[in-house]
Amino acid sequence: MKIQLMRKGRASMLLTLFSALFLFNALQADAQQQILPALDQKLDPLRTRFNQDVGKVRLIVIVDPTCPPCRWGASEIQKDVMEAVRSDRLAVYVVWIPVLNFQDEPTLQKNGLKESSRLSDSRAIHYIDPHGFSGKEYSSILNFPYHSPAWDVYLAFGPEARWDNLAPSPTDWMYQGEGFDRSRLLDGRKMAEAVQKLLANSPNRSAAH
Repeated sequence: MKIQLMRKGRASMLLTLFSALFLFNALQADAQQQILPALDQKLDPLRTRFNQDVGKVRLIVIVDPTCPPCRWGASEIQKDVMEAVRSDRLAVYVVWIPVLNFQDEPTLQKNGLKESSRLSDSRAIHYIDPHGFSGKEYSSILNFPYHSPAWDVYLAFGPEARWDNLAPSPTDWMYQGEGFDRSRLLDGRKMAEAVQKLLANSPNRSAAH
């Protein structure tokens, strides 16, 4: 009887130990997922993922987590684009960039994680860009005035777009701010319409909803 109780006790202890290890590993994996990848000067790993997703319509959103209009813009993309366009052939990459306030990499990481819930769709991947390389790259592509960094911008790319040495030019884009035609001011519904057109005109039309 004592031997059976001892065996049951050992089995219970082992089960508890394995459960604790499983929980620990799950928490570790979750913690790793809560770290936003940082872009390097070539804008990797964003560039690599962009090319892996050739065949999808892709959005690049470049926003400052401390900027109220940027936070609204991210929410607008979630509400009016991602929730309206359910196609699995749509991907969005959110780049959190420091512009308005000084944010070293740990601060930008914390702020980006906090605001990432504004664009929480499973098709969205979030990055941080501590040195603002993406803003510099798209400043020249979009002809931003006074060579200022491109930020609070929302860029749409067709399924055929590829990222070689230089970042690709968007098929369509919107922004919030001054210096451009007001028809480009961010409107989530218009962006959703632009995305739907890109999906409808791509070869695999049946996947667009």
